Amino acid sequence: MTTTSESVTVNALGSASAGLISRLLTHPLDTAKARLQAPVEPPYKGTLDVLQRTLKSEGFFALYRGFGAILVGGTPGTIMYLCSYDYVKNQMSLRFSEIPDFAVHFTAGMLAETFACIIYVPVDVVKERLQVQRGNEGGMMYHGSYDALKKIIKYEGIGGVYKGYFA
Repeated sequence: MTTTSESVTVNALGSASAGLISRLLTHPLDTAKARLQAPVEPPYKGTLDVLQRTLKSEGFFALYRGFGAILVGGTPGTIMYLCSYDYVKNQMSLRFSEIPDFAVHFTAGMLAETFACIIYVPVDVVKERLQVQRGNEGGMMYHGSYDALKKIIKYEGIGGVYKGYFA
């Protein structure tokens, strides 16, 4: 039988691993999505066009801009989401056995997302600012995740990193 602290540790490590591996594999597609949404001339024709043009003009690592923000902030956000979802679901199931399973999962998901977005939204703002900037290092506004976070807070205030939280 596992103790509660062992269960939380296993859940946190599993959540962190799952989040990190999935982000590592899908980050280039996320970069393509961010670039498709940003204005550029000439416009991109689709995901494959973004990937090809980015690789050709900026190199492989341009597809992973903003990944540092995911490592530092996204992983704790994933842990917070999955652990809080599990906690709320278990507590509701124990205390309110008459509530249908759908309502338990729905409520747990809503609350988990609300908590996790306290971390996710600033991470996404930083990540996407890095993803959409183009060019070589000399022409870039941000030089890494920490630099982007500092500049956003300096010039836009703390609200700058929470743009979209209530959207």
